Amino acid sequence: MMLLLLLLAAQPGPDASCVAVTRDLTGADPGSWEEWVASEPVTEPFRIHTLFSTPGRESPRFVILLEEGLSDSLEEGTLEQWAADMEPWTGEVLVAEMSYSAPESLRAWLFAQHALGLEGAVLVGDLPTAWVALDDAFSRSSEMFPADYFYMDLNGVWQDNWMGYPSAGDPGQDGKYDTWEQGSLGPEIFCARIKTSNLTVGTEAGLIQDYLDRVHQWRIYGDPGPHQALCYVDNDWATWGEDFARSMKLLYPDTEMINDLEQTCGTDYEENRLPVPYVWISPFVHSGPTVHQWNPGPETLWSEILSIDPPARFYNLFACSNARFTTPRNMGSLYTFATSSGLAAVGSTKSGSMLDFDYFYQPLGEGAMLGEAYSDWFEFITSGGFTPYEMSWHLGMVLIGDPTLRPAAELAGLPGAPEAGEASALSVAANPCAGSVLLTVRSAGDLMILDISGRAVLSIQAAAGDLALDLDGLPAGVYTAVLRSPSAGTASARFTLLHI
Repeated sequence: MMLLLLLLAAQPGPDASCVAVTRDLTGADPGSWEEWVASEPVTEPFRIHTLFSTPGRESPRFVILLEEGLSDSLEEGTLEQWAADMEPWTGEVLVAEMSYSAPESLRAWLFAQHALGLEGAVLVGDLPTAWVALDDAFSRSSEMFPADYFYMDLNGVWQDNWMGYPSAGDPGQDGKYDTWEQGSLGPEIFCARIKTSNLTVGTEAGLIQDYLDRVHQWRIYGDPGPHQALCYVDNDWATWGEDFARSMKLLYPDTEMINDLEQTCGTDYEENRLPVPYVWISPFVHSGPTVHQWNPGPETLWSEILSIDPPARFYNLFACSNARFTTPRNMGSLYTFATSSGLAAVGSTKSGSMLDFDYFYQPLGEGAMLGEAYSDWFEFITSGGFTPYEMSWHLGMVLIGDPTLRPAAELAGLPGAPEAGEASALSVAANPCAGSVLLTVRSAGDLMILDISGRAVLSIQAAAGDLALDLDGLPAGVYTAVLRSPSAGTASARFTLLHI
Protein backbone atom coordinates (compact mmCIF):
# COMPACT_ATOMS: atom_id res chain seq x y z
CA MET A 1 0.00 0.00 0.00
CA MET A 2 2.85 2.39 0.79
CA LEU A 3 4.39 1.76 -2.65
CA LEU A 4 1.05 2.53 -4.27
CA LEU A 5 0.79 5.82 -2.38
CA LEU A 6 4.29 6.82 -3.44
CA LEU A 7 3.58 6.02 -7.07
CA LEU A 8 0.34 7.96 -7.05
CA ALA A 9 1.93 10.92 -5.32
CA ALA A 10 4.50 11.06 -8.10
CA GLN A 11 1.82 11.43 -10.78
CA PRO A 12 1.29 14.93 -12.20
CA GLY A 13 -2.03 16.50 -11.32
CA PRO A 14 -3.81 19.75 -10.52
CA ASP A 15 -2.71 21.69 -7.46
CA ALA A 16 -5.71 21.64 -5.13
CA SER A 17 -4.85 25.13 -3.87
CA CYS A 18 -5.35 26.48 -7.42
CA VAL A 19 -8.47 24.60 -8.52
CA ALA A 20 -11.65 26.65 -8.39
CA VAL A 21 -14.26 25.34 -5.97
CA THR A 22 -17.62 24.52 -7.49
CA ARG A 23 -20.27 26.72 -5.93
CA ASP A 24 -23.94 27.66 -6.20
CA LEU A 25 -23.98 30.85 -8.29
CA THR A 26 -27.51 31.74 -7.17
CA GLY A 27 -26.27 32.45 -3.65
CA ALA A 28 -29.26 30.59 -2.22
CA ASP A 29 -29.05 28.45 0.90
CA PRO A 30 -29.28 24.95 -0.62
CA GLY A 31 -31.68 23.26 1.77
CA SER A 32 -31.22 24.92 5.14
CA TRP A 33 -30.85 23.33 8.54
CA GLU A 34 -34.20 24.82 9.58
CA GLU A 35 -36.00 23.33 6.58
CA TRP A 36 -34.45 19.93 7.27
CA VAL A 37 -35.44 19.99 10.97
CA ALA A 38 -39.03 20.88 10.04
CA SER A 39 -39.28 17.97 7.59
CA GLU A 40 -37.70 15.22 9.69
CA PRO A 41 -39.47 12.76 12.04
CA VAL A 42 -39.47 13.27 15.79
CA THR A 43 -36.38 11.78 17.44
CA GLU A 44 -37.07 8.59 19.38
CA PRO A 45 -35.05 6.39 21.73
CA PHE A 46 -32.48 4.30 19.88
CA ARG A 47 -33.52 0.74 19.05
CA ILE A 48 -32.33 -1.84 16.54
CA HIS A 49 -34.48 -4.69 15.29
CA THR A 50 -32.66 -7.44 13.40
CA LEU A 51 -34.56 -8.79 10.40
CA PHE A 52 -32.03 -11.46 9.39
CA SER A 53 -28.39 -12.05 8.57
CA THR A 54 -26.70 -14.10 5.88
CA PRO A 55 -24.96 -17.33 6.95
CA GLY A 56 -21.32 -16.96 7.91
CA ARG A 57 -19.43 -15.24 10.67
CA GLU A 58 -20.99 -14.52 14.03
CA SER A 59 -20.36 -10.79 13.53
CA PRO A 60 -21.42 -8.92 10.38
CA ARG A 61 -18.91 -7.42 7.97
CA PHE A 62 -21.60 -5.25 6.36
CA VAL A 63 -24.91 -3.92 7.62
CA ILE A 64 -28.03 -2.75 5.81
CA LEU A 65 -29.92 -0.41 8.15
CA LEU A 66 -33.46 0.59 7.19
CA GLU A 67 -35.88 3.01 8.74
CA GLU A 68 -38.42 1.27 10.94
CA GLY A 69 -41.26 -0.29 8.97
CA LEU A 70 -39.72 0.26 5.54
CA SER A 71 -39.15 -3.46 4.95
CA ASP A 72 -42.92 -4.03 5.05
CA SER A 73 -43.29 -1.82 1.96
CA LEU A 74 -40.84 -3.81 -0.15
CA GLU A 75 -41.67 -6.94 -2.11
CA GLU A 76 -41.11 -10.24 -0.36
CA GLY A 77 -37.60 -11.56 -0.87
CA THR A 78 -36.11 -8.24 -2.02
CA LEU A 79 -33.87 -7.71 1.00
CA GLU A 80 -32.87 -11.36 1.11
CA GLN A 81 -31.79 -11.19 -2.54
CA TRP A 82 -29.88 -7.93 -1.98
CA ALA A 83 -27.98 -9.37 0.97
CA ALA A 84 -27.24 -12.64 -0.85
CA ASP A 85 -25.82 -10.70 -3.81
CA MET A 86 -23.53 -8.75 -1.49
CA GLU A 87 -22.33 -11.56 0.73
CA PRO A 88 -19.70 -13.12 -1.59
CA TRP A 89 -17.84 -9.81 -1.59
CA THR A 90 -18.58 -8.35 1.85
CA GLY A 91 -18.80 -11.37 4.14
CA GLU A 92 -21.79 -11.76 6.44
CA VAL A 93 -24.52 -9.15 5.95
CA LEU A 94 -26.80 -8.03 8.78
CA VAL A 95 -30.16 -6.54 7.77
CA ALA A 96 -31.92 -4.53 10.45
CA GLU A 97 -34.38 -1.72 11.05
CA MET A 98 -33.74 1.13 13.45
CA SER A 99 -35.66 3.95 15.02
CA TYR A 100 -35.18 7.59 14.06
CA SER A 101 -32.84 8.49 16.88
CA ALA A 102 -29.93 10.81 17.59
CA PRO A 103 -27.01 10.51 15.15
CA GLU A 104 -24.70 9.93 18.11
CA SER A 105 -26.60 6.76 19.06
CA LEU A 106 -26.24 5.31 15.59
CA ARG A 107 -22.55 6.21 15.49
CA ALA A 108 -21.96 4.52 18.85
CA TRP A 109 -23.69 1.36 17.61
CA LEU A 110 -21.57 1.34 14.43
CA PHE A 111 -18.46 1.83 16.56
CA ALA A 112 -19.35 -1.23 18.66
CA GLN A 113 -19.99 -3.29 15.52
CA HIS A 114 -16.71 -2.13 13.99
CA ALA A 115 -14.89 -3.49 17.04
CA LEU A 116 -16.39 -6.88 16.11
CA GLY A 117 -15.38 -6.68 12.45
CA LEU A 118 -17.86 -4.33 10.70
CA GLU A 119 -16.38 -2.82 7.51
CA GLY A 120 -19.28 -1.00 5.87
CA ALA A 121 -22.90 0.14 6.09
CA VAL A 122 -25.69 1.56 3.98
CA LEU A 123 -28.45 3.71 5.51
CA VAL A 124 -31.80 3.21 3.78
CA GLY A 125 -34.77 5.56 4.19
CA ASP A 126 -35.21 8.40 6.67
CA LEU A 127 -32.41 7.82 9.16
CA PRO A 128 -30.48 10.22 11.42
CA THR A 129 -28.20 12.81 9.85
CA ALA A 130 -25.35 14.71 11.50
CA TRP A 131 -24.93 18.39 10.55
CA VAL A 132 -21.85 20.58 10.57
CA ALA A 133 -21.35 24.34 10.95
CA LEU A 134 -18.00 25.02 9.27
CA ASP A 135 -16.06 28.26 9.00
CA ASP A 136 -14.89 28.17 5.41
CA ALA A 137 -11.14 28.14 4.76
CA PHE A 138 -11.54 29.78 1.34
CA SER A 139 -12.81 33.18 2.59
CA ARG A 140 -16.33 32.55 1.36
CA SER A 141 -19.41 32.52 3.55
CA SER A 142 -19.43 29.68 6.08
CA GLU A 143 -21.72 26.71 5.57
CA MET A 144 -24.09 24.40 7.41
CA PHE A 145 -24.46 21.00 5.76
CA PRO A 146 -25.16 17.29 6.39
CA ALA A 147 -22.01 15.19 6.87
CA ASP A 148 -22.23 11.41 6.54
CA TYR A 149 -18.49 11.19 7.15
CA PHE A 150 -19.61 11.30 10.80
CA TYR A 151 -20.53 7.63 10.36
CA MET A 152 -17.21 6.69 8.72
CA ASP A 153 -14.88 8.34 11.24
CA LEU A 154 -16.04 6.36 14.25
CA ASN A 155 -13.29 7.21 16.74
CA GLY A 156 -12.61 10.85 15.88
CA VAL A 157 -13.67 13.56 18.34
CA TRP A 158 -16.48 15.73 16.94
CA GLN A 159 -17.75 18.51 19.22
CA ASP A 160 -20.55 21.08 19.32
CA ASN A 161 -18.99 24.03 21.15
CA TRP A 162 -20.53 27.09 19.49
CA MET A 163 -23.86 28.67 18.63
CA GLY A 164 -23.75 29.03 14.87
CA TYR A 165 -20.23 29.28 13.46
CA PRO A 166 -17.14 29.35 15.70
CA SER A 167 -16.11 32.65 14.12
CA ALA A 168 -19.16 34.29 15.72
CA GLY A 169 -17.58 33.68 19.14
CA ASP A 170 -20.83 32.64 20.84
CA PRO A 171 -20.18 29.57 23.07
CA GLY A 172 -22.94 26.98 23.41
CA GLN A 173 -24.52 23.98 21.76
CA ASP A 174 -26.97 24.16 18.85
CA GLY A 175 -26.98 20.61 17.49
CA LYS A 176 -24.33 21.13 14.79
CA TYR A 177 -20.71 19.96 14.94
CA ASP A 178 -18.15 22.74 14.71
CA THR A 179 -14.93 21.54 16.41
CA TRP A 180 -12.64 18.54 15.83
CA GLU A 181 -9.63 17.12 17.60
CA GLN A 182 -6.93 16.20 15.10
CA GLY A 183 -5.10 12.91 15.25
CA SER A 184 -7.71 10.23 14.59
CA LEU A 185 -10.04 11.55 11.89
CA GLY A 186 -9.46 8.81 9.33
CA PRO A 187 -12.28 6.45 8.27
CA GLU A 188 -12.95 3.21 10.16
CA ILE A 189 -15.73 1.98 7.85
CA PHE A 190 -17.35 3.02 4.58
CA CYS A 191 -20.92 4.28 4.62
CA ALA A 192 -23.47 5.15 1.94
CA ARG A 193 -26.95 6.65 1.84
CA ILE A 194 -30.19 5.63 0.09
CA LYS A 195 -32.87 8.29 0.69
CA THR A 196 -35.83 8.72 -1.67
CA SER A 197 -38.61 10.22 0.47
CA ASN A 198 -37.84 13.81 -0.63
CA LEU A 199 -37.52 13.26 -4.38
CA THR A 200 -41.23 14.07 -5.06
CA VAL A 201 -41.37 11.58 -7.94
CA GLY A 202 -42.97 8.21 -7.28
CA THR A 203 -43.10 6.86 -3.73
CA GLU A 204 -40.29 6.24 -1.26
CA ALA A 205 -40.73 2.47 -1.25
CA GLY A 206 -41.44 2.30 -4.98
CA LEU A 207 -38.20 4.07 -5.87
CA ILE A 208 -36.21 1.84 -3.51
CA GLN A 209 -37.87 -1.31 -4.86
CA ASP A 210 -37.12 -0.34 -8.46
CA TYR A 211 -33.56 0.55 -7.51
CA LEU A 212 -32.86 -2.76 -5.76
CA ASP A 213 -34.36 -4.68 -8.68
CA ARG A 214 -32.05 -2.72 -10.99
CA VAL A 215 -29.01 -3.41 -8.82
CA HIS A 216 -29.73 -7.14 -8.84
CA GLN A 217 -30.18 -7.26 -12.61
CA TRP A 218 -26.94 -5.36 -13.17
CA ARG A 219 -25.03 -7.66 -10.85
CA ILE A 220 -26.24 -10.74 -12.66
CA TYR A 221 -26.37 -9.66 -16.30
CA GLY A 222 -24.30 -6.47 -16.58
CA ASP A 223 -24.54 -4.27 -19.68
CA PRO A 224 -23.39 -4.77 -23.26
CA GLY A 225 -20.18 -2.94 -24.12
CA PRO A 226 -18.38 -0.82 -25.02
CA HIS A 227 -17.96 0.67 -21.56
CA GLN A 228 -17.14 4.33 -22.05
CA ALA A 229 -16.93 7.09 -19.45
CA LEU A 230 -17.44 10.84 -19.90
CA CYS A 231 -15.25 13.51 -18.30
CA TYR A 232 -17.19 16.72 -19.01
CA VAL A 233 -15.27 19.75 -17.77
CA ASP A 234 -16.83 23.22 -17.82
CA ASN A 235 -14.84 26.42 -18.27
CA ASP A 236 -13.50 27.05 -14.74
CA TRP A 237 -11.72 23.66 -14.73
CA ALA A 238 -10.94 23.20 -18.45
CA THR A 239 -7.19 23.61 -17.77
CA TRP A 240 -7.16 20.43 -15.71
CA GLY A 241 -9.39 18.35 -17.96
CA GLU A 242 -6.59 16.03 -19.12
CA ASP A 243 -5.56 15.37 -15.51
CA PHE A 244 -9.13 14.54 -14.50
CA ALA A 245 -9.55 12.22 -17.48
CA ARG A 246 -6.22 10.50 -16.78
CA SER A 247 -7.48 9.54 -13.33
CA MET A 248 -10.79 8.25 -14.69
CA LYS A 249 -8.88 6.05 -17.16
CA LEU A 250 -7.52 4.10 -14.19
CA LEU A 251 -11.03 2.61 -14.09
CA TYR A 252 -12.33 3.15 -17.63
CA PRO A 253 -9.52 3.23 -20.24
CA ASP A 254 -12.09 4.44 -22.76
CA THR A 255 -12.83 7.86 -21.23
CA GLU A 256 -13.97 10.71 -23.46
CA MET A 257 -12.87 14.14 -22.24
CA ILE A 258 -14.75 17.30 -23.29
CA ASN A 259 -13.27 20.60 -22.06
CA ASP A 260 -13.69 22.99 -24.98
CA LEU A 261 -14.72 26.42 -23.65
CA GLU A 262 -17.38 26.94 -26.32
CA GLN A 263 -18.67 23.36 -26.35
CA THR A 264 -19.45 22.68 -22.70
CA CYS A 265 -22.90 24.08 -22.01
CA GLY A 266 -26.35 22.96 -20.95
CA THR A 267 -27.54 22.33 -24.49
CA ASP A 268 -24.59 20.09 -25.38
CA TYR A 269 -24.73 18.23 -22.05
CA GLU A 270 -28.46 17.55 -22.34
CA GLU A 271 -28.75 16.82 -26.08
CA ASN A 272 -25.39 15.25 -26.96
CA ARG A 273 -24.01 13.72 -23.73
CA LEU A 274 -26.70 12.52 -21.32
CA PRO A 275 -28.54 10.41 -23.95
CA VAL A 276 -25.32 8.57 -24.91
CA PRO A 277 -24.83 5.17 -23.18
CA TYR A 278 -21.82 6.16 -21.09
CA VAL A 279 -21.44 3.87 -18.09
CA TRP A 280 -19.90 6.65 -15.93
CA ILE A 281 -20.36 10.43 -16.14
CA SER A 282 -18.36 13.05 -14.25
CA PRO A 283 -19.56 16.63 -14.83
CA PHE A 284 -17.31 19.45 -13.56
CA VAL A 285 -19.70 22.38 -13.21
CA HIS A 286 -20.96 25.04 -10.80
CA SER A 287 -24.16 23.69 -9.29
CA GLY A 288 -26.75 23.72 -6.56
CA PRO A 289 -28.64 20.70 -5.24
CA THR A 290 -31.17 20.85 -8.08
CA VAL A 291 -29.31 22.53 -10.95
CA HIS A 292 -26.10 22.55 -13.02
CA GLN A 293 -25.01 26.12 -13.87
CA TRP A 294 -22.99 26.02 -17.11
CA ASN A 295 -20.83 28.78 -18.58
CA PRO A 296 -22.31 29.67 -20.95
CA GLY A 297 -25.78 28.43 -20.06
CA PRO A 298 -28.45 27.30 -20.23
CA GLU A 299 -28.81 25.61 -16.86
CA THR A 300 -29.62 21.92 -16.52
CA LEU A 301 -32.51 21.52 -14.06
CA TRP A 302 -33.43 18.45 -12.02
CA SER A 303 -36.62 18.04 -14.04
CA GLU A 304 -34.61 17.84 -17.27
CA ILE A 305 -32.62 14.91 -15.88
CA LEU A 306 -35.89 13.06 -15.36
CA SER A 307 -37.18 13.81 -18.87
CA ILE A 308 -33.89 12.76 -20.50
CA ASP A 309 -33.55 9.61 -18.35
CA PRO A 310 -29.82 9.12 -19.02
CA PRO A 311 -28.61 5.52 -19.44
CA ALA A 312 -25.45 6.09 -17.34
CA ARG A 313 -24.93 3.87 -14.29
CA PHE A 314 -22.47 5.87 -12.14
CA TYR A 315 -21.76 9.56 -11.49
CA ASN A 316 -18.92 11.46 -9.84
CA LEU A 317 -20.45 14.90 -9.36
CA PHE A 318 -17.81 17.65 -9.20
CA ALA A 319 -20.80 19.93 -8.61
CA CYS A 320 -21.49 22.07 -5.54
CA SER A 321 -24.17 20.63 -3.23
CA ASN A 322 -25.47 18.38 -6.03
CA ALA A 323 -25.46 15.36 -3.67
CA ARG A 324 -27.14 17.19 -0.76
CA PHE A 325 -29.42 14.27 0.01
CA THR A 326 -31.43 16.25 2.58
CA THR A 327 -32.67 18.70 -0.09
CA PRO A 328 -35.85 17.80 -2.02
CA ARG A 329 -35.17 16.74 -5.63
CA ASN A 330 -31.38 16.78 -5.19
CA MET A 331 -29.74 15.66 -8.41
CA GLY A 332 -27.32 13.15 -6.89
CA SER A 333 -30.26 11.11 -5.63
CA LEU A 334 -32.30 11.69 -8.81
CA TYR A 335 -29.48 10.49 -11.05
CA THR A 336 -29.24 7.36 -8.89
CA PHE A 337 -32.81 6.48 -7.89
CA ALA A 338 -35.21 8.30 -10.24
CA THR A 339 -33.72 7.29 -13.60
CA SER A 340 -34.20 3.84 -15.09
CA SER A 341 -30.45 3.09 -15.16
CA GLY A 342 -28.73 4.84 -12.22
CA LEU A 343 -26.79 2.79 -9.67
CA ALA A 344 -24.62 5.17 -7.60
CA ALA A 345 -23.25 8.69 -7.31
CA VAL A 346 -20.53 10.36 -5.31
CA GLY A 347 -20.62 14.09 -4.65
CA SER A 348 -20.81 16.77 -2.01
CA THR A 349 -23.52 18.22 0.20
CA LYS A 350 -21.73 21.62 0.22
CA SER A 351 -19.36 23.68 -1.89
CA GLY A 352 -16.34 21.57 -2.79
CA SER A 353 -15.97 18.12 -4.29
CA MET A 354 -13.53 15.25 -4.72
CA LEU A 355 -9.89 15.93 -5.61
CA ASP A 356 -6.86 13.61 -5.77
CA PHE A 357 -8.97 11.32 -7.94
CA ASP A 358 -6.27 8.66 -8.39
CA TYR A 359 -6.88 7.40 -4.87
CA PHE A 360 -10.52 6.70 -5.80
CA TYR A 361 -10.23 5.41 -9.37
CA GLN A 362 -7.12 3.27 -8.85
CA PRO A 363 -8.79 0.90 -6.32
CA LEU A 364 -11.93 0.80 -8.48
CA GLY A 365 -9.86 -0.18 -11.49
CA GLU A 366 -8.36 -3.02 -9.45
CA GLY A 367 -11.81 -4.43 -8.66
CA ALA A 368 -12.66 -2.70 -5.38
CA MET A 369 -16.21 -2.05 -4.24
CA LEU A 370 -17.34 1.57 -4.44
CA GLY A 371 -17.33 1.85 -0.66
CA GLU A 372 -13.81 0.45 -0.38
CA ALA A 373 -12.44 2.91 -2.94
CA TYR A 374 -14.31 5.79 -1.32
CA SER A 375 -12.84 4.87 2.07
CA ASP A 376 -9.35 4.53 0.55
CA TRP A 377 -9.71 8.02 -0.89
CA PHE A 378 -10.78 9.47 2.47
CA GLU A 379 -7.88 7.64 4.13
CA PHE A 380 -5.48 9.51 1.87
CA ILE A 381 -7.23 12.87 2.37
CA THR A 382 -7.15 12.59 6.17
CA SER A 383 -3.64 11.14 6.43
CA GLY A 384 -1.42 13.56 8.32
CA GLY A 385 -4.44 15.40 9.73
CA PHE A 386 -7.75 16.60 8.34
CA THR A 387 -6.87 20.27 7.89
CA PRO A 388 -9.43 23.12 7.76
CA TYR A 389 -8.55 23.52 4.08
CA GLU A 390 -9.26 19.83 3.40
CA MET A 391 -12.43 19.92 5.48
CA SER A 392 -13.70 22.86 3.45
CA TRP A 393 -13.17 20.88 0.27
CA HIS A 394 -14.24 17.40 1.35
CA LEU A 395 -16.23 17.13 4.61
CA GLY A 396 -19.51 17.26 2.69
CA MET A 397 -18.66 14.26 0.50
CA VAL A 398 -21.26 11.50 0.41
CA LEU A 399 -21.72 8.18 -1.39
CA ILE A 400 -25.26 7.65 -2.69
CA GLY A 401 -26.45 4.14 -3.56
CA ASP A 402 -25.23 0.60 -2.94
CA PRO A 403 -21.56 0.85 -1.83
CA THR A 404 -20.86 -2.84 -2.51
CA LEU A 405 -21.09 -2.51 -6.30
CA ARG A 406 -17.86 -3.16 -8.22
CA PRO A 407 -17.74 -1.11 -11.45
CA ALA A 408 -14.62 -2.92 -12.75
CA ALA A 409 -16.57 -6.18 -13.04
CA GLU A 410 -18.77 -4.40 -15.56
CA LEU A 411 -15.87 -3.87 -17.98
CA ALA A 412 -16.59 -7.35 -19.32
CA GLY A 413 -20.32 -7.39 -18.61
CA LEU A 414 -19.67 -9.82 -15.79
CA PRO A 415 -22.14 -11.06 -13.22
CA GLY A 416 -21.21 -10.01 -9.72
CA ALA A 417 -22.13 -13.24 -7.94
CA PRO A 418 -24.03 -16.50 -8.43
CA GLU A 419 -27.74 -16.56 -7.71
CA ALA A 420 -28.59 -17.24 -4.10
CA GLY A 421 -28.36 -20.98 -3.39
CA GLU A 422 -26.49 -21.76 -6.62
CA ALA A 423 -22.89 -22.90 -6.96
CA SER A 424 -20.83 -20.91 -9.41
CA ALA A 425 -19.90 -22.71 -12.63
CA LEU A 426 -16.36 -21.37 -12.23
CA SER A 427 -14.09 -20.89 -9.22
CA VAL A 428 -10.42 -20.25 -8.44
CA ALA A 429 -8.75 -22.91 -6.30
CA ALA A 430 -6.02 -20.66 -4.86
CA ASN A 431 -5.89 -16.87 -4.84
CA PRO A 432 -3.47 -15.15 -5.17
CA CYS A 433 -1.54 -17.44 -7.50
CA ALA A 434 2.00 -17.44 -8.91
CA GLY A 435 2.79 -18.17 -12.55
CA SER A 436 -0.33 -20.26 -13.16
CA VAL A 437 -3.92 -20.38 -12.01
CA LEU A 438 -5.93 -23.47 -11.02
CA LEU A 439 -9.61 -23.23 -11.93
CA THR A 440 -12.53 -25.51 -11.20
CA VAL A 441 -14.84 -25.61 -14.21
CA ARG A 442 -18.22 -27.19 -13.45
CA SER A 443 -19.75 -26.81 -16.91
CA ALA A 444 -17.96 -26.98 -20.28
CA GLY A 445 -17.81 -23.79 -22.31
CA ASP A 446 -15.71 -20.94 -23.70
CA LEU A 447 -13.16 -19.71 -21.16
CA MET A 448 -11.41 -16.34 -21.34
CA ILE A 449 -8.85 -14.66 -19.10
CA LEU A 450 -9.32 -10.88 -19.05
CA ASP A 451 -6.90 -8.24 -17.79
CA ILE A 452 -8.09 -5.29 -15.69
CA SER A 453 -9.09 -3.30 -18.80
CA GLY A 454 -11.39 -6.10 -19.97
CA ARG A 455 -9.04 -7.23 -22.78
CA ALA A 456 -8.90 -11.00 -23.43
CA VAL A 457 -5.33 -12.27 -22.93
CA LEU A 458 -6.20 -15.97 -23.29
CA SER A 459 -9.17 -17.84 -24.78
CA ILE A 460 -9.77 -21.61 -24.87
CA GLN A 461 -12.48 -24.27 -24.96
CA ALA A 462 -12.70 -25.71 -21.43
CA ALA A 463 -14.07 -29.08 -20.37
CA ALA A 464 -15.62 -29.65 -16.95
CA GLY A 465 -13.10 -30.40 -14.22
CA ASP A 466 -9.97 -28.90 -12.70
CA LEU A 467 -7.93 -26.82 -15.14
CA ALA A 468 -4.42 -25.40 -14.66
CA LEU A 469 -3.47 -22.49 -16.95
CA ASP A 470 0.12 -21.35 -17.42
CA LEU A 471 0.16 -17.51 -17.17
CA ASP A 472 3.88 -17.08 -16.70
CA GLY A 473 4.15 -14.73 -19.67
CA LEU A 474 1.60 -12.26 -18.29
CA PRO A 475 2.47 -9.32 -16.03
CA ALA A 476 1.50 -9.48 -12.39
CA GLY A 477 -1.89 -7.97 -11.65
CA VAL A 478 -5.60 -8.59 -11.23
CA TYR A 479 -7.30 -10.83 -13.81
CA THR A 480 -10.79 -12.21 -14.35
CA ALA A 481 -11.64 -15.67 -15.65
CA VAL A 482 -14.93 -15.69 -17.59
CA LEU A 483 -16.78 -18.88 -18.52
CA ARG A 484 -19.62 -18.77 -21.04
CA SER A 485 -21.41 -22.09 -20.95
CA PRO A 486 -24.50 -23.13 -22.96
CA SER A 487 -25.89 -24.93 -19.93
CA ALA A 488 -24.81 -22.62 -17.08
CA GLY A 489 -24.73 -19.18 -18.67
CA THR A 490 -21.94 -16.76 -17.75
CA ALA A 491 -19.79 -17.11 -14.63
CA SER A 492 -16.67 -15.26 -13.54
CA ALA A 493 -13.92 -15.45 -10.93
CA ARG A 494 -11.33 -12.79 -10.15
CA PHE A 495 -7.79 -13.59 -9.07
CA THR A 496 -4.45 -11.90 -8.49
CA LEU A 497 -1.41 -13.12 -10.39
CA LEU A 498 1.96 -12.80 -8.69
CA HIS A 499 5.50 -13.39 -9.91
CA ILE A 500 7.85 -14.85 -7.32
